[in-house]
Amino acid sequence: MADSNRHRIEIDGAEVELEHDGANAELKVRSSNSQLDAADPKASVWVSANAGTGKTHTLTSRVARLLLSGTKPEHILCLTFTRAAAAQMQTKLYERLGNWSTMAEPALKKALHRLEDRDLEPDELAKARRLFASALETPGGLKIQTIHAFCESLLGRFPLEAGVSPHFALADDRQSAELLAQARDKVLQASIDEPETPLAHAVVKLVGEADEAAFEMLLGEVTGMRHRIRRYVERAQGLDAAERAVADALGVPPGADARSIAAGAIEEIDFVAAKSSRDTLSASGTRDKANAELLSQFIADPTPDNWLSSYRFVFLTQKLTPKSEAYVITDKLAKSSPSAKKWLSEEQRKVEQIELACRAARAAALTAATLRVGCAVLDAYEAEKARRGLLDYDDLITRTASLLHSREGTQWVLYKLDMGLDHILLDESQDTSPQQWDVIVPMLTEFFSGEGARGFAPGEDGREPGSARSVFVVGDEKQSIFSFQGADPQEFAMRHTEVRDMVLNATQTWHDIDLTVSWRTADQILSSVDKTFAPEPMRAGVVAGDDPIHHE
Repeated sequence: MADSNRHRIEIDGAEVELEHDGANAELKVRSSNSQLDAADPKASVWVSANAGTGKTHTLTSRVARLLLSGTKPEHILCLTFTRAAAAQMQTKLYERLGNWSTMAEPALKKALHRLEDRDLEPDELAKARRLFASALETPGGLKIQTIHAFCESLLGRFPLEAGVSPHFALADDRQSAELLAQARDKVLQASIDEPETPLAHAVVKLVGEADEAAFEMLLGEVTGMRHRIRRYVERAQGLDAAERAVADALGVPPGADARSIAAGAIEEIDFVAAKSSRDTLSASGTRDKANAELLSQFIADPTPDNWLSSYRFVFLTQKLTPKSEAYVITDKLAKSSPSAKKWLSEEQRKVEQIELACRAARAAALTAATLRVGCAVLDAYEAEKARRGLLDYDDLITRTASLLHSREGTQWVLYKLDMGLDHILLDESQDTSPQQWDVIVPMLTEFFSGEGARGFAPGEDGREPGSARSVFVVGDEKQSIFSFQGADPQEFAMRHTEVRDMVLNATQTWHDIDLTVSWRTADQILSSVDKTFAPEPMRAGVVAGDDPIHHE
């Protein structure tokens, strides 16, 4: 008699037996049904999957079902985050297809029934056995790639259309770092040779604020954001206008800096009240006398430099945060001298506002300097890459996105790309940056508009009759908070809506599927995670919608 407390499931292609109670059996059935729906080759699917819920297994199952349905390997493109993930996915898929080719008949029927949720016909079983050889014989093998590798192959095939050198080479991270260092040195030397230029002044400001390591880190950040910085400067119509826009956004008047803001604040000070409060503080204990000394230094020479070095520290800590009331004037003295307390309290509020204005001015000045130095370094970096015929990883994305944002370019590329793509599968989509989505979306737009949105005639371009194009996206929105490649939860949610509307407007089948059942984490840990992120704004910090975070 079968043991009702044991259950056989498949994990990463291997069947294992687990003990379970009734609740776990129900979760297993629900999880399996969700994975079956996600792997349906007739539907476009967006899968929101928690960690450990079988994302890779679901994706490889979908590829296997596409191949079983008659889709040729060259018509499928799988994009993932890292080369290691691509290699793992390819290995798992080849293992599954290889196992099918050698399985005994009963085992093959059972494996395919689990995959398709139906009994397959003899000719379908025979086709499953041939899929491994078909995949191996496909030129270039199955297209399971990182998005950078995909873009590199496109640019290599369409260099003239993309406006790149036909013989471009890819600069790896080490070479890119070397070129960036050379560009930095060139800019620093230029600032030494011409010390009165705006660039030289910007360099002096940055070097005065950061040590060598921090300066290197800053340039690294600028390089990583260079396309956003370029667009910002272009929209502002030049560096000068961009610097002014930064200051305006921070509420900093033209030409203002900390000294000029302090000078304006000095004009508003009631020096009669300041001297009276100083005298009151001087007659008290050690803490009050220390503040009296700071007031005396400023009153003796009320300059912006003394405002910054002594006066503000009557009211602010060394970290420039507001002192507690008792550290401006002690409680005992405040009770006996209400007029001094009143003036000191009012002045503290004014100094806090002045300090915020000074911080804004400093932020505006440093941002302007960063823009100017950063753009100069990037110009030198881009010039050296062009001279050597090099592209870096970011160039691969931006050049491909530019190529595909021309409708004619997209149609031509898809037409020439191994007789066209019919199915795109995107893994770890939470790590897809806005620039990378700009590569993917134009291809999907072609999928789901005009003739491309309809099924194909029998035998057309080697396709199965009635087949239609599809997209499969899987990811965990919560992991977007790590901002790999510049991704973020809002982008994930926005692209979800965009892709869904695209598919539905083409009257194609669409499924939103949640995989919430984890097979590798204890329930107590998952429950703790759910409770931690249940309150607002904790939940809103990791997901963009209104749905609660839920693990099982």
